[in-house]
Amino acid sequence: MDLADIANPRALARAVHRQIGPLSGPIAVKEIALALDIEEVREEEMDGCEGMLLTDRRRTRGKIAVNTRRGRQAARFGIGHELGHFLMERHELGLHGVLRCSLDDMRQARSLRKHRQQEVEANEFAIGLLAPDHALEPMLGADPEIEAAMELARSLDLSLEASTRCLVERHDEPLAAIWAKDGMIRYVIRGPSFPWITWSRGDRIPPLSLTRRHLAICGTGVSRMAEVAPAAWTKPDLPELFEQVRIGRDGHSLTLLWATLPEDSDGEE
Repeated sequence: MDLADIANPRALARAVHRQIGPLSGPIAVKEIALALDIEEVREEEMDGCEGMLLTDRRRTRGKIAVNTRRGRQAARFGIGHELGHFLMERHELGLHGVLRCSLDDMRQARSLRKHRQQEVEANEFAIGLLAPDHALEPMLGADPEIEAAMELARSLDLSLEASTRCLVERHDEPLAAIWAKDGMIRYVIRGPSFPWITWSRGDRIPPLSLTRRHLAICGTGVSRMAEVAPAAWTKPDLPELFEQVRIGRDGHSLTLLWATLPEDSDGEE
C-alpha cells in the first residue's frame, strides 16, 4: 500500500500499523519514522520551535528535529507530528523544504482556519500512531473517567493531554475537557456531540463548578465524578451534567465533563 495515497490522517496512521503489525506498550515512534524514509531524528532543546521537518519536494527522504524542553512525551508526540507532515504529501512545505511547528500549532484541534488545517491533520496522525485503535478499546468501552486517561498515558508513554484528547474525541459519550492554570482556563476541547461551552480561554473557572470548589481546597488528586448544574458550564436545559477534576501541582487542573443530552439531540447547535 502506498501511504502517500492516503489523505485522511487517522486512516494513514491505521495503515502504518497494518504494515508494522500489532504492537503493545509505548509505540517506537522514532524507529517507525526511520523505517519510513526519515534519515535522522534529532532530539534537542530548541527555542521558539517544537518540531521541524526538512525534506525534498517529492518527499523521498527527510530529517526531523524535535524540542526536548517539555519532556520525553512531548518529544515523542513531536516526532509523530512531523512524520505526519512528511507522509501527507499535499501538506505545503516552507522555504527550502523546511516546515517548522510551534507549540500553538501542536495544540490545534478542530479548526476552520485553512492555514491551520495541516497542523490539525498532523496532530491527528500523531495521536493515531501513538495511540492505535486496539490500545484504546478498554478505555472507550468503559464509563469515561480521568483515571482511564491517566492509565492510557502510563501504558503508552503519552502525555495526559494526549490521552485525554483520545478519551474526549473518540468516546461514544458526549464529553469535554478543560485545562486550567491557577483557576484560569487555558483551553477547552469538546467531543463531537458535546454542546457549546460558555467559558473559554482566559476566563476564570466558573463559580458553580466542581473544579472551582476543589481548587478552593488547595489539595491535589482526582475527585469523583459528580453531578453539577449544567449552567455551570453549558446549556442550562441539559438533562444532566457530570464533572470530574484532577488537581495537579503548581496550580494546574484538568476537568472532564460528561453530558446527558435531550432525547433526539445530536449535540449540534
